[in-house]
Amino acid sequence: MTLPPSDEQELLRWRISPRAFFWRSLTLMLLTMLAWAPALPYFPVTVWALASVLSALFYMWIFEEFQIWYANRKTVWRLTNRALYIDEPNSIEPLQLALTDIEAIGKLSLWSIVLRLPTHQSITLPLVPNVRKTKARIAQAIEAAQ
Repeated sequence: MTLPPSDEQELLRWRISPRAFFWRSLTLMLLTMLAWAPALPYFPVTVWALASVLSALFYMWIFEEFQIWYANRKTVWRLTNRALYIDEPNSIEPLQLALTDIEAIGKLSLWSIVLRLPTHQSITLPLVPNVRKTKARIAQAIEAAQ
């Protein structure tokens, strides 16, 4: 049975999991180790690995990846064919953002998406699973809504 086009359908739902955050942290640490690879001949392997891990942790602290994960660990994002709902645990009702109010979709960091609104405000969707697919799904939903 197909639903009439006026009915709201859920297209995507996600929430930040501790496991996904751990794997993203590990990926960032490995990428940092590769960046420090040219220094390997000059230092012992343990110093190289420690410097890489500390650099990755510093990056995550400076760009607030830890704070973002902690603040949003219980938030649920839900994309439908009409709106994006942001359900925070401290709010009574989820924040509803109509798809027609989204002017542009940008990328903030390795795992975050920024939605720009016509009022020159922006909303960040942090630590999004599979950034490309999520951006494409939001873009398709926006196109279908217009």
